[in-house]
Amino acid sequence: MERLDHKLDCKACGTIYLDIPDDVRNVTPIHCSSCGQFIGYWGELNRDFDGQGGQDGVFELKDGQILRKA
Repeated sequence: MERLDHKLDCKACGTIYLDIPDDVRNVTPIHCSSCGQFIGYWGELNRDFDGQGGQDGVFELKDGQILRKA
């Protein structure tokens, strides 16, 4: 898998830039850091990311941005 399934991208602006607070919990609402649109709750977004390979797969989460590993 080389692409995410679009559950983590912002439906308003299409980017994958997540505003993730330092004290994030499963029930923390996550917003797009580009436009402020609500993306989802951390628990569901993190499960989706992990289910697609997460930090151990093709992608990594760094400073709220999901990047394809080289």
